[in-house]
Amino acid sequence: MRRLMFFYILLLLCLPAKASWQRTITNYARHSYKAASQNWMIMQSKTGWMYFANNKGLLEFDGVNWAVYPIHNAKMRTVKAGEDGRIYVGGLQQFGYFVPNKLGRLDYVCLSDSIDKHMIGNIWNIHIAGNRIYFQSDHAIFYLEKERLHQIACRDIIYSALVDKRLYVAGNGLSVLNGDTLLQLPNSTSYINNMSKRIVGIFPYQNKLLLVSNQHGLFLYENGTFVPFRSTADEFLKKNRLRCATMKGPLLALGTVQNGLLLLNLDTGSTEHISTHNGLQNKAILSLFFDREENLWLGLDNGIDCVHLHSPAFQNSTPIGSGYTSCLYKNKLYLGTNQGVFIADYPLGLNKEQEIKPLEGMVGQIYSLSVYDDKLFCAGSNSLGVLDDNEFYIIPNIRGGWWVKSLRLKDKLLVATYTGFYILKKVGTRWQVDKKVSGRMYSSKSLYIEPLTNALWTANKEGGLHRILLSVDGDSIIREKCYNFEELPAGDNVCINSINHEIVIASRQGLFRYNQLRDCLERYDSLENKLDGRTAYTYIMQDSLLNIWYTVDGALKLLRYDSGQKQYYRNGNEVYFKDCLIEDFEDINVISEDEAIIGMEEGFSSLHFKQERIKKYPLNLQIRYVYLRGVEDSLIYGHNYLPHNKYLKIPYKHNSIRIEYCANNYDKSIVLLYSCRLEGPFSEPWSQFGGSTTKEYAALPEGKYTFYVRTSIDQKEPVTTSFSFEILPPWYRTWWSYLLYACLMILTLFYVYHRLVAGRKRLLMQKEFELYRQKQEFKKESDLKDQKINSLKEEKLQSELRYKSEELIRSTLNIVRKNEMLLEIKKEVLGISHSISEENLVSLRRKALRLLGQIETNIEHDDDLQAFQSTFDTVHHNFFQRLEAAYPELNHKDKMLCAYIKMNLLSKEIAPLLNISLRGVEISRYRLRKKLNLAEGENLAEFLQKFSK
Repeated sequence: MRRLMFFYILLLLCLPAKASWQRTITNYARHSYKAASQNWMIMQSKTGWMYFANNKGLLEFDGVNWAVYPIHNAKMRTVKAGEDGRIYVGGLQQFGYFVPNKLGRLDYVCLSDSIDKHMIGNIWNIHIAGNRIYFQSDHAIFYLEKERLHQIACRDIIYSALVDKRLYVAGNGLSVLNGDTLLQLPNSTSYINNMSKRIVGIFPYQNKLLLVSNQHGLFLYENGTFVPFRSTADEFLKKNRLRCATMKGPLLALGTVQNGLLLLNLDTGSTEHISTHNGLQNKAILSLFFDREENLWLGLDNGIDCVHLHSPAFQNSTPIGSGYTSCLYKNKLYLGTNQGVFIADYPLGLNKEQEIKPLEGMVGQIYSLSVYDDKLFCAGSNSLGVLDDNEFYIIPNIRGGWWVKSLRLKDKLLVATYTGFYILKKVGTRWQVDKKVSGRMYSSKSLYIEPLTNALWTANKEGGLHRILLSVDGDSIIREKCYNFEELPAGDNVCINSINHEIVIASRQGLFRYNQLRDCLERYDSLENKLDGRTAYTYIMQDSLLNIWYTVDGALKLLRYDSGQKQYYRNGNEVYFKDCLIEDFEDINVISEDEAIIGMEEGFSSLHFKQERIKKYPLNLQIRYVYLRGVEDSLIYGHNYLPHNKYLKIPYKHNSIRIEYCANNYDKSIVLLYSCRLEGPFSEPWSQFGGSTTKEYAALPEGKYTFYVRTSIDQKEPVTTSFSFEILPPWYRTWWSYLLYACLMILTLFYVYHRLVAGRKRLLMQKEFELYRQKQEFKKESDLKDQKINSLKEEKLQSELRYKSEELIRSTLNIVRKNEMLLEIKKEVLGISHSISEENLVSLRRKALRLLGQIETNIEHDDDLQAFQSTFDTVHHNFFQRLEAAYPELNHKDKMLCAYIKMNLLSKEIAPLLNISLRGVEISRYRLRKKLNLAEGENLAEFLQKFSK
């Protein structure tokens, strides 16, 4: 089953196909404009915006944005723009008009509310003549004049048209409106009726009326006579039923019910048939309209199409696959796609059927087509083929071929493949593989050979960018170097080509050129400045006319060369085929001075790049909407077909906005690029031209701003428009807040002044109080100092007194020790006395007794004890007096014992002072405790120390 399917596909590819290089047609599917499928009438406003009578309502298109405005539960059938700023509409059982509101939306006003709906029927046409607006229904003609509605009765109206300010009505015959009366033209009923001879178009032609019948062709009417209009379209008109017609100059467009569109030039007789086989979405055409740029709009039974009659681009309509390469060889155009090689006659048959047939034997992905030795080399993923006139053969053992290039070797060619390089040599009249180049196996997605050397520049995404030098005979790689560096890293595809005799690399990082003296790559700033600046370039090429073709952001651009002035120039923003090219596999083949074949995602396009794109009307560039950004963006400004210069004031809390702008360019093969800037407290210069139609600003400071946007198509001066707005200051920076601040400042100053005065008074009082306090403190300090001086004097006196008392005590103690010595002497004298015999020394005894008397006298002398007691009272604050007052039962000996204990004398020191033994001292201490009433365990010495304090 798979083999059968494969064979069937091959059979289809081998069969020739009838196709044409069709006009550029833009398709607008239902899901793109988000309304109903059927579109019954088309018109254009003065601003260039398009309006469609859609089943869901009035459909508006400004070139970028679609909007739909419904009427009251009715399907719309017709639309017409008035000179009074209204858009008049009609539909099922009602009619009225739309007017723009302050937000740029359209509001509907119904005119037929007072009329019975059954009397209205369907409104099929609207005409404006002077002050009257005519609404043609199935059964009557209504007209609005001076805001009053009138009715003209008429039965079975099929069609109406305004020609030379006269309203013609077709039904059963042809009538003309005179005032409020319909006058039937003579002999018209036999040629026109509402059954088989219905009229779908009435146009002026050579001072006559040209009538288009739905099934009986064309007629000319003059002076009551109907004459068939014979043309080359007669055969087509017999076979197809017409639904609508429109006319622009000599070009008559006829819309059929089931076979698309026929264009008939009444002067030349040339015809062109356009249907689903060459670009239309649908064969059933409900309405036709020429816009002011002579684009032909088609309202389809399902969708909307726009035929660009003056576009320089023509696309091949045959489904031959994605276009990768093309080559002109022996007056035939060879097209390499992802399905094989196809052959077309040259010159191309534009808008005419032309046979395109496959090249048998070359199927699959084709990467390059090139001519050497008067032969066509076809390099592809499956094989390498050679076409020599009518002979075609495959070179064996080569698969995955990228390129076939010539070397500076006689009868030899270089083939770049997935797995390295091969050398082809010519044997007789045929080419065959000579050898594989030894060395590293490079896969050369991009390849350039220097014309003066055998040096190869090769690059692919994975391997990077390298320069390779082959041996003299080309059989091996003798030198190789990688030229990727920090500014040009590996990992992206690049395009290598020669521009003005310099090797140029186009990359995502910008343009680079090879500096041969330094053997390195460097930025090509001068060329970037001529092109689009430092941005991502995916393709660059210079043709034989020295024009530079390049792609940026998925669009093809052209920098033209003036050979007379010897300088480069641009035709405005010359941009083609946005998002239609094959990224990293772009191919431009300039086959004549005026024509280039462009590889596309869907086949090929023929671009007549010298054809002037002259707009009869300037671009209508408008600031379309302004939104406040937030969780949910809110619309605060809108611009519609009626101009207005509303000055917008925006609260500070909503100082983040989004601005949408657009221009009415409907030819999608020509891309409009926009540049914008902002002037005000926050300003920015003109931005780079880009395709975005939206600009956002966040957190704008308060102040007055003007937003500018510009664009152009082949115009020296870009079209510029502007929009002024003001960001109001926050409430705390408004005039009334400043007034409040001033009042608060005055009050604050007054309060501060009052506080300062009160503070000065308080300060004076504080100073007076402080002075008084200081005086008091000084007095107190003086008293304290006096007291301290007195205290010091007293302490000094006390110290001196204590010193003297202690000296006296020491003297007293010395006396005590003296008495002790005297007692010892006394004992010795007594001993001597007892040892002397009476017989020998009577006189010595007397002397010893006299000495003992004197010693006794000195020992018992009481003056020293009295002096001790007096001095002790002085030192210890009348100790003896207080002791006597507290304990009167104490005798003199007890008091002396207390004094000696207080002096911390030991018992052995106290005994001689009291003239008693050590045992007697202990007994005296015991008795003293009793007299002092001391408890058991209470220390006598501590008691006496505390007692004196």
